[in-house]
Amino acid sequence: MKTNKIIINSAKNKELYVTVKGKNNKIIATTETYKRMQGATNAAEALKKVVKNAVIVDKTKRG
Repeated sequence: MKTNKIIINSAKNKELYVTVKGKNNKIIATTETYKRMQGATNAAEALKKVVKNAVIVDKTKRG
């Protein structure tokens, strides 16, 4: 079963950002960039409150 995903990514400048992908794997939203993992994690958790039944995926090399 496909689910919505909230993905923590690394940008080329080493900062972090979060994307929301729908069940059809298309990007619905992208956040600003964050210097620290805590900022990206907070954004992902906040988005999870809005995007019900979403899974948070960490695609960074740090996490």
